[in-house]
Amino acid sequence: MKRLYKGKCLLCLLIVFTLVLGANVSPVTAQQEQRPLEQIFIISVDGLSYEGFVSVPVNNMKHIAGEGVSDAKSMALKVDTIEAAEASLITGALPEDHRHVTAKSKIETESLFEIIRKLGKSYVVIDGSGGKLKSFEDRDKAYFSCDNADSDEKVLEQALAVFNKQKPFLTYIYLNDCRNALLALDDKAYYETVRTFDLALGTFINNLRKQDNYYNSLIIVTSPRSSSPSNQVPLLMQGPGLKTNTRISNTMITDVVPTICSLLKVENPTGNRGIMACDALLLSYEEQYKYLYKWAASLKSDRVAAWSKYFELQDTLYQTIYQMTAIKEEKQSIFNFMGEKEQTINKMKGQMRAERIIYLGIVVLMLL
Repeated sequence: MKRLYKGKCLLCLLIVFTLVLGANVSPVTAQQEQRPLEQIFIISVDGLSYEGFVSVPVNNMKHIAGEGVSDAKSMALKVDTIEAAEASLITGALPEDHRHVTAKSKIETESLFEIIRKLGKSYVVIDGSGGKLKSFEDRDKAYFSCDNADSDEKVLEQALAVFNKQKPFLTYIYLNDCRNALLALDDKAYYETVRTFDLALGTFINNLRKQDNYYNSLIIVTSPRSSSPSNQVPLLMQGPGLKTNTRISNTMITDVVPTICSLLKVENPTGNRGIMACDALLLSYEEQYKYLYKWAASLKSDRVAAWSKYFELQDTLYQTIYQMTAIKEEKQSIFNFMGEKEQTINKMKGQMRAERIIYLGIVVLMLL
């Protein structure tokens, strides 16, 4: 009886301890999960590749991946300019659609900035390239240019200072240390630069935590431009409405804007070619069905666009083949004409020789 009594007491103590522990831990977790989305940070790290992400210790980036969703092999775009890549990231459109390929050109499709403006919210652009993204400026106090020589750490510090002063809903940050190291063609220096960026990112995140602005922020870290033969870059997203410690796959850089629009519950911008990362979102059963239906519709639309592009390329190919065949036939015709011309010339030369011989013969006979 005593053993049975002691066993019941131990069981009761264990239950009470579990309830107390749950009461102490659960509210914090629930508070973090239920916090509304109050701001967005998009950190575009030009030159960051899949190879750089997996080859060096990047604890802070992996921490974001652990508290959110990640795709280490997201497909980037093969473009030649910074402007074209960044425009694709903020529009979800391809360069041939948004047509923003240099600092002098303008974006010709709707961008995330316009979506944010329609919601009555503000945004800022922190440009670490020294002014290459000047075309993103459309009003006062929305664009801040840093010197091209400024480190990623310094640019992130300025971004945080601007955020603390203006409290924008969207803060778009462009960093280029990894790109500069990549252009130096020194693998050791490149990997060290990736690690240095990760440390700067850790400082930035810690400052957000201290200000209680981490769990109510959507933080996206990626690189829209391909910088390796694999064309793969990491895509890390953490914030309200997203799953935690989840790996997703087969994403593209153009999927960033549709995913943000899904979290904001607004329509995708006009000209967008991406598909929201449906497997990254925290959704109810009804929402899953709704978004999967929209996902299927996007896939159908993309399929039609892909086939239309295929037919266009096929027509261009056939036209090129026709032109090459016509050129070949024309070339052969020219060769044939030249051959006939040469034969005619030779024949005329023969006739002239014969005439000269006959003429000389007549002259000789007359002299005799």
